Amino acid sequence: MIVFALPAVSTVLAALWFIFWLASAIFIFSVGTPAPREGYEFITEVKWNVNTRCIFIYHMFALFWINSWIIGCVQFIIGASACIWYFEVNTDSKGSGTLGRAINWCFKYHLGSIAFGSFIIAVCQMLRLLFEYYRQKMGVLSQEIKLVKILTVLTGYLLWLMENCVKYISKNAYIQIALTNESFFKSAWNAFALMIKNADKFGFGASIGSVFMLFGCLSIAALTSGCSYIFLTNYSEISMSSPLPASIVIGIIAAAVGYFFLSIFSFSSDAIL
Repeated sequence: MIVFALPAVSTVLAALWFIFWLASAIFIFSVGTPAPREGYEFITEVKWNVNTRCIFIYHMFALFWINSWIIGCVQFIIGASACIWYFEVNTDSKGSGTLGRAINWCFKYHLGSIAFGSFIIAVCQMLRLLFEYYRQKMGVLSQEIKLVKILTVLTGYLLWLMENCVKYISKNAYIQIALTNESFFKSAWNAFALMIKNADKFGFGASIGSVFMLFGCLSIAALTSGCSYIFLTNYSEISMSSPLPASIVIGIIAAAVGYFFLSIFSFSSDAIL
């Protein structure tokens, strides 16, 4: 049952990292020479030099890399604990203590492999960000010329698809690392080959997992928002013109929290498969 603490711990760590990153980004953003904004002389903007621009790009990359690393560590720990439990559940230990050993494996042996997988994911995310930046720079041109618009939309979709493929392969590579103790590259290749050879089983498992995740999140959101609506309309101490917006927000938050916990089931099922 301790495994259910992992989403909460990872969320707290990611939030602390984002706060630290945001504070650092504000400092970096303020480095430069104040000057009037072109066309709006009464507004001041900070002019960056090449070094500041490169530092900010590096800082953006760090945001993606560390965030992916935190997620990767959680995925490895869940996958490793599921693997250990699978092989020991019928022994005298009944699969107890698997989470502690998985955490030990993660931080003692496989931080480098997880960091490398996170690095590849961060590169894909950075490419998407840079592409969106240049697409915004193109402005009207990308909207008026149909061919340019089609190419930008297609490129954006392919970059999104590449990122999701890398995330999926990396996720299965972490499971292979836990199973075989191999390097990231070899584990990623073994995971890819395994998925190709058993595409029907992996496709069926992924479909069932997606349906479970979808209906689970919708059920949690509907039940939570419904109970919140009933509470807000019947509790005399709270007066508001309409409890519907608050209930919708509560439902969205509940769906996000439910997704974190249901993802444990999804990842564990992938590991056992």
